[in-house]
Amino acid sequence: MPRKLFSSTFGALAYDSGIMPAGSQAAPAGGETVTYLPTAQAYGINNHDDRLYLDGTGAVSLQAHTFMSYDFHDLRDLLEEGECLADAMIGIQRMKETPDILACYNVAPGRNIRETIIVTNADVDCDNGRLNPPSGLTQVFKAGFHPLVGQAQNIGKMASQRELLYCERRVYAQDQSQTYSSPNQMGAMSNPAGPAPPLTPTRWLNNWLMIDRTVTGEADLVIGPTLMVIRLIEVLCGDRDSQTITTVPGNEAGEFLNNDSRVYLTFTPFTLNVVGNKRKLTETEKAIEYSNVFLSNQNDPRSA
Repeated sequence: MPRKLFSSTFGALAYDSGIMPAGSQAAPAGGETVTYLPTAQAYGINNHDDRLYLDGTGAVSLQAHTFMSYDFHDLRDLLEEGECLADAMIGIQRMKETPDILACYNVAPGRNIRETIIVTNADVDCDNGRLNPPSGLTQVFKAGFHPLVGQAQNIGKMASQRELLYCERRVYAQDQSQTYSSPNQMGAMSNPAGPAPPLTPTRWLNNWLMIDRTVTGEADLVIGPTLMVIRLIEVLCGDRDSQTITTVPGNEAGEFLNNDSRVYLTFTPFTLNVVGNKRKLTETEKAIEYSNVFLSNQNDPRSA
């Protein structure tokens, strides 16, 4: 029985919250950016298969500090031949397990980062603006538990676990054992004029930890006509809302009033491989699997 292998390589993405000035909850308009990391930097790679999801204007879509890149495989040859990949296995090779820090200081406490990788037979429409609010990228995080809503092209998709071949959700938190403070260990960032040492020390972060990992989906049987691979990243610490205060605090809690903040890091490359035995579908499998796929790819107004 012949074996078939295909893969998707996702490039290194650099997320920058922009500099959030002292006393401000977020960076000025246009300060938040997402780009592919140049190859001259650590973890930057030349070739990648994914592309960033764009909004209706053609710019990288950033919705509540959430962004997405994706790749798809055309499996119509399996559909035309009535074939499948049986006993399929999905594996991921990462260059680094956690985000790599470029510059993170005075990061809002209690706010994590979520990364979700999805492999699905659902034909999700990722054309510009198709995943804009009211559906929004944050709905993608719920894949397998809640359907996409909003835009007609995607209503009802990824509503159940049978549509997911693989879904991995990770949560990254600040490593409190890898923090350094000014003025003795690191430099101070934008302390207003005041007594020396600065009124509130700058807290530098040197590492993120993976504190949770959940895997769902069933990759036993891969069929056509398409296969989507999605990487969704939610930088919940992209603003300082957890630090916003209405009264003057003591020095230990004065970061919001006295210091700038920035979250600037790299989500490192990974390669996702799908391998399976290529064989003919049985008549029963055809009836079940293709009915499920075609039904899941239909727009369902009841999901709105």
